[in-house]
Amino acid sequence: MICCVDCFKDKEIKAAIEIANRSGDCPICGKTNTWIYNSDLDKDETSFEDMLGDIIEIYVPESELPHTYPSEGKKLISECLCEDWSIFSGTPSDVFKIVKGIVDNSLFLNEKILVEPVGIPQLYNEEYLLRNSIMGKHSWEEFKKSLRNINRFHNDYINLELLREILGIAKISIPAGEFFYRARVSNEKGKAGFKRKEMWAPPDDIASPGRANSKGQSCLYLSNRKKTTVKEIRAHAFDYVTIATFKLNREINILDLCSITHNSPFYTNTDKVDFLINEQILHAIERDLAKPMSRWDSELDYLPTQYISDFAKFCGYDGVRYYSTFDKDAYNIALFNSNVCSCIYHRNFLVGDLDYKLSAL
Repeated sequence: MICCVDCFKDKEIKAAIEIANRSGDCPICGKTNTWIYNSDLDKDETSFEDMLGDIIEIYVPESELPHTYPSEGKKLISECLCEDWSIFSGTPSDVFKIVKGIVDNSLFLNEKILVEPVGIPQLYNEEYLLRNSIMGKHSWEEFKKSLRNINRFHNDYINLELLREILGIAKISIPAGEFFYRARVSNEKGKAGFKRKEMWAPPDDIASPGRANSKGQSCLYLSNRKKTTVKEIRAHAFDYVTIATFKLNREINILDLCSITHNSPFYTNTDKVDFLINEQILHAIERDLAKPMSRWDSELDYLPTQYISDFAKFCGYDGVRYYSTFDKDAYNIALFNSNVCSCIYHRNFLVGDLDYKLSAL
């Protein structure tokens, strides 16, 4: 079996192929003169096959799954690997060729996974989930419904100790001196902008609820790009907006949801099933934190991400970082304490043309 670095998205797998130090043409994706892995020549030179084998072995063929395993949870191995992991860059057909090559070379991988639908027994094992999943036996959607409609302040849907441990992987430091931006749109006709003192987060007594703060809790929402701030506040053409520049006074510790949902499963020694279960939950949290709210959405929709953000604050983080849904190359941060930065500059602007993207309903 021959594959190449371009068959994969995962940086750790790419590095494992490059270690073999072999270049050539890839028969799977068609790339030429690239770093390749040849199973006949390179197996002893790199851990490539062992790494992927650790992922493949968690899947069990249909004939060996519990009889209670739901039929909707069974899929072909190539489909599972494409849907469950951000490892491969090719089609399920391309992935199958790679998997077959690894299984054929292995002494311990079950060949039945090549011809039968597969599943992961632990995904439907309540005892296992209670021990190893952030949400225990529940889903993120069930947790959200519980907060909204059942028990807002006390429930057993989240394993907080496990959540604290996993969030620790996503702790990053942003050095003093970094710049961030906030925009506000004027709601008063003829008012060209705000004063610098008005560009801070609202004080606690008038703070409205947001994705990372509850009502009555001040939180400063910033972006790393000026133009992104204008998109985030939904400014219209010919609105007056004020954009302020904030500078960090000290190093801050941030819960980085941007990175935690893009970690390689090979980056740590975490059990691969545990990684998969909790990665999917973290993806849902990051997606909800970044999701833009429409004018028809309820403030109750903020409750789940407020819960996670409040726990991050309890764990000592200065804020949360998440991707902007309005700008794929930008990110936002929500600072729990605005005293960590200074507003050093502000300027007023008139919004010109806007590019609107329409999605059919």
